[in-house]
Amino acid sequence: MSQPPDLTILAPLKAWGGIERKIMILCREFLAQGVRVQLLLARGGEVPYPDEFPDGVEVVDLRNRGKQDGVLKVARYLRRCQPRALLTAKDHAAKIALVGRALARSQVPIYVKVTNTLSETLRRPVKRYSARWLYPRANRLIAVSSGVRSDLIDNFAVDPEQVEVIYNPTVTPDIAERRRLPMGHPWLAGDGPPVVMGIGRLTPQKDFVTLLRAFARLRRQRLCRLIILGEGPLRNDLQAEARELGIAEDVDLPGYVQDPIPWLARASLFVLSSRYEGLANVVIEALAAGTPVVCTDCPSGPDEILLGGRLGPLVPIGEELAMSEAMAAVLAEPPPAGLLQEGLERFRSDKVAAHYLRTMGLQ
Repeated sequence: MSQPPDLTILAPLKAWGGIERKIMILCREFLAQGVRVQLLLARGGEVPYPDEFPDGVEVVDLRNRGKQDGVLKVARYLRRCQPRALLTAKDHAAKIALVGRALARSQVPIYVKVTNTLSETLRRPVKRYSARWLYPRANRLIAVSSGVRSDLIDNFAVDPEQVEVIYNPTVTPDIAERRRLPMGHPWLAGDGPPVVMGIGRLTPQKDFVTLLRAFARLRRQRLCRLIILGEGPLRNDLQAEARELGIAEDVDLPGYVQDPIPWLARASLFVLSSRYEGLANVVIEALAAGTPVVCTDCPSGPDEILLGGRLGPLVPIGEELAMSEAMAAVLAEPPPAGLLQEGLERFRSDKVAAHYLRTMGLQ
């Protein structure tokens, strides 16, 4: 890039993942809206969704080994290159950017994208303390939901005027096409019993144990199946739980899939069983795919997405009976297809990107 970019995005990204897909979509939309973008990879980062990542974005690897090394390299970058704005994603990038800017004595404005409920994700006291000290020094914090915004204000000493809520760019123009993409799971061929779906990392946060127990109750009432997409450390525990509940034959864990939309489009019901979220993008994807949903009323996101329960039932966290009853009710009487599309304009990728650009003074 012969001249400094309008926007530099700094993040430690993987090739695949929820945050990674949102960064890829934002890059694509920023380019479409005339903004020159550079992606600065941190801590062994990779280009997200390389087959879909836009060619017009210059990618630079910071090659930092840790936070201290990252601070020095960010400072060097900001002295050499003066983007009009710097956007960070993930806690590591936010902290090295803010300290690096101070070290460089740079005036480049920094915007910190906060994707989860930090009081839940930053468990170590030193991480929480450093966030309380550093995050208020950003020019603006971008929270992915009102719940995340409230958490920043209540627990991290952030001025309410400093936090902007911008939802994730989840609804893209290609969703209708992605719904029709082929996928080979025999349970989703269209002629079997209804399939309930859960999606997420197999970790305690997602609380798939409660989903399995709720499904076991449902399975005693009617023939149905459960697919949980995702990978993680609790795979063996969840499979053991399914065997103990006597539902192993009707539960499948196929692992991580790059695009859940074609799976969701063929499911009868999506269930979010999480204990906490930032926004719960997969709920938006389910609605966009035309799939009814049941969600725990967890912080943060489901209540906002479902308009207080209007678009789908909200159930208490960890309560298998309430979840099972809500699942049975939705399967027995699915909501009208048109209802599921209400409120999705908030998550349209072009509108979300424009909101980012206005917030960062780039439009």
